[in-house]
Amino acid sequence: MLQSRVSIYLLSIGFHIPDVVGDLGPYFRSISYEHAGHGKWPQQFYYSSDAIGPILNIQRHSDECDSGQYTFLSLLGSEVSSAGPMILDERGNLVWTSPYGRNWGLDVQMLDGEPYLTFCAWPGPGTHVTCYMLDSEYEEAFVIRPQNGWGADGTEFQITPQRTAVLTTSMFAPYDLSPVNGPRDGWIRDVGFQEIDLETGALLFEWRWSDHWNITDVLVEFPRGTEGSREAPWDPFHINSVHKDTAGNYLVSSRHTSTVGYIDGSSGEFIWTLGGKRNMFRDLSNGAATSISMQHHARFLKEHSTLTLFNNGVSAGGAYYRSKGMVIDLDVQAMTAKVLQEYHSPHRIGSESRGSMQVLDNNNVLLGYGVNAGWSEFSMNGDLLCDAHFGPESRFGAEDVLSYRVLKRNWKGRPKTAPDGVQRGTGIFVSWNGATEVVTWALLAANADIRNYTPLVSVPKEGFETRIPVPVNLTTSSVRAAALDGQGNVLGITRDLDLFRKGEHAIQPPLVVQD
Repeated sequence: MLQSRVSIYLLSIGFHIPDVVGDLGPYFRSISYEHAGHGKWPQQFYYSSDAIGPILNIQRHSDECDSGQYTFLSLLGSEVSSAGPMILDERGNLVWTSPYGRNWGLDVQMLDGEPYLTFCAWPGPGTHVTCYMLDSEYEEAFVIRPQNGWGADGTEFQITPQRTAVLTTSMFAPYDLSPVNGPRDGWIRDVGFQEIDLETGALLFEWRWSDHWNITDVLVEFPRGTEGSREAPWDPFHINSVHKDTAGNYLVSSRHTSTVGYIDGSSGEFIWTLGGKRNMFRDLSNGAATSISMQHHARFLKEHSTLTLFNNGVSAGGAYYRSKGMVIDLDVQAMTAKVLQEYHSPHRIGSESRGSMQVLDNNNVLLGYGVNAGWSEFSMNGDLLCDAHFGPESRFGAEDVLSYRVLKRNWKGRPKTAPDGVQRGTGIFVSWNGATEVVTWALLAANADIRNYTPLVSVPKEGFETRIPVPVNLTTSSVRAAALDGQGNVLGITRDLDLFRKGEHAIQPPLVVQD
């Protein structure tokens, strides 16, 4: 059951660090949270790990959202000191994170029957966007980069059954901008995608937007000033999703043309386009199906007949409307489009950029609000079930903290690293970044035989970090903490932890102040 949580302050040499010692649970409909009373990015720290976890504010919760799946974020923002992919459990507790830097689209994808974490990341200046596949031990199984001088755009990374990777690409390129009253010797940020063989890195297919679209057919105006120069190329197309289907063709989305297109996998030509200036469909929903604007995350729900997407609803002039998820039925014979269902945020959120829509295995629908730090889960018929924020609503759009997409997936993590533990006061604090199968933590004497042991004390795992109380009558001077699964099997064990003896002092336990 969700409860009002407490704020913790660690007193140390005259200043305090908020929310030290994690897993205090989320806030529940906290007004102060939404007004940034707990910071621009409410976060928590841990004794046993350098990881930083988010603190959620749950606006609405239903058991219908409890599917046993994990929530996947691609966390970044001006207030996020260690940006990186992040996994949360159903209660909002941190499960795994790694400081890969600015990142996009954390997901779980299958290859040869095995699940992999997939994402793209940019560590910082002087580096290039790289796409990664991590196995269940969080080891880098594949590292993928584009070919032919293109850079990875980062916004999409798909693994296909043919052992290939499809990823969005970008390149600064000279371009005649005089048709939009720009310089003849101008520059654009051209975009496209490539399909690459995972094993060899060989380029199998390449597509660029500028080969198939005129810059006069975009829905962003050419800006005055320095943009359009080599130092500041204009971004007329802005691809943000691509997905190869079983027919070998590609479904693409372009933010700055407000278009979803279907591309022939052999010729590279558009088979059809929905939305924007080159829309090919007759709208059966009074304009709602074809007036998509700055949309993201286009996917086939039923191949070639039903689309899902996150419609940002940003006008060409920059005004924000209410963003929403959409299910659109396409008849590619009659060339008609019809809205089947829409999913609206309860907060009338307008997301200027980013965003996602996912139809879950139980037919619920998950919306991630991109630049606005939150997500909502709906029933298939549009009823709001759950709503959570990981940043204050008063700061939405400020990019303090955000996630490119929000997804839910099944995942089993078995890290090769050992669990972490440290004594603080009268407790041992333990955690294991990425481990999903730990049910119990047991405290053992350092010299105990893990094949035949009697625990000094056992406690249920609680969130990311668990406190194990040190027995008062303990005589050993060194202990280890073992992570156990549901059958009592040892999954991992910490290094030896020396206990503080009488007369020695650990950092004092934190002072708890009611919020």
